[in-house]
Amino acid sequence: MKYLILSLLLFSFILWIWLSKSKKKKERLKDLLRKGLKNPYQFEMFAREYLRENGFKSVKTTRKSKDFGADIVAKRHGRTVVFQVKMRSSVVEKSVVKELIAAAYIYGATEVGIFTNTEISKGLERELKNLEVLKGFIKRVHIVKNVTLEEV
Repeated sequence: MKYLILSLLLFSFILWIWLSKSKKKKERLKDLLRKGLKNPYQFEMFAREYLRENGFKSVKTTRKSKDFGADIVAKRHGRTVVFQVKMRSSVVEKSVVKELIAAAYIYGATEVGIFTNTEISKGLERELKNLEVLKGFIKRVHIVKNVTLEEV
């Protein structure tokens, strides 16, 4: 009986530690987003951490300029993914598709993504779906949109 009680206490303690860490991570992400909504480069830092928290590995931001259209390069299930990060006050338009394709080619990526605090245009949505349907070297498209403090 005492082993059962000790096991339950240990389990409760481990659960409490896990929940505390999870809460701290969420607070850190919210703080990064607050800063990021004021500065595009800080928004990239937030995007990097958000992607790490959501299953992407080796998440790295690229240089501020001459990055060939990629803002973040990450790995997911062993495949390279390039992201364009767009902090906007209006919708993201389809002009980013050309940059994404060029970046994917240069970085050897088979997946691309858009990360934004707003919506994406219908034209961009169609273009991204076409990339997946065509089954060229782009195998998958990731879309993270409408990122807000309430969502994090």
